[in-house]
Amino acid sequence: MKKVNLILTMLMAAACVFFAAGCQNDSVADDGKNIRDYSKIDPDGGSSGGGSGGGGGSTVNWALCKNGSYDIFDIQVWGDGAGEFDFANKDGYSTFTIKTVGGGWVGGGMIASDTSKTFDFSKVAKMTFEIRGTINAKALCVAVQDKNGGDNGIYPAKQSLVTNAKISSISKDEWTKAEIDVTKAKTGTIINAFMIIGAADWGSNIKAGDYFDVRNLDWIDADGNSVTLTLK
Repeated sequence: MKKVNLILTMLMAAACVFFAAGCQNDSVADDGKNIRDYSKIDPDGGSSGGGSGGGGGSTVNWALCKNGSYDIFDIQVWGDGAGEFDFANKDGYSTFTIKTVGGGWVGGGMIASDTSKTFDFSKVAKMTFEIRGTINAKALCVAVQDKNGGDNGIYPAKQSLVTNAKISSISKDEWTKAEIDVTKAKTGTIINAFMIIGAADWGSNIKAGDYFDVRNLDWIDADGNSVTLTLK
């Protein structure tokens, strides 16, 4: 009987380890280090949600990028009290839609599909894109994220588009050109090439249903030439 109990105990312990491993992907942080990813993306719909982490996205046409053939990205959504956003590729652009606001904010962005590597920003000076939607410019930060440094590792700063891109408002119908100086990322260990944070920190709330479209996302050098991002 003792032997049977021992076997049952061992089986239960093994099961606990298995389920704990399966839940680690849901234990996420807000600093970009442990993130629940949306790695399988339906180009006709949205993210399929909760992928296994890394390696996905290689078959996606990244419609938000000027170079839509990139195969080095995954979309990830931060947790640890944050809400959730959905990502969908459309015809010539991509859409980020806030599904829930959690503790009043959402965060995430475009990370490397191979999570053992980081982005090479050594030649990048600026990030440019066009944006439209219903989210308030004061409620949206777009930047580049370093693996190290916390808020100090967000380039150019953990600030809204009003500050980072000198955009006063976002139109629902008209595209607005954004240009962000990310020169400080050249020597960084970049884990998020298009980091987004939606929050009330800069003067405007976010709400479920808010969205923004992005197209012609590009990374350019000091001479204005496109830089094709690679992993290192």
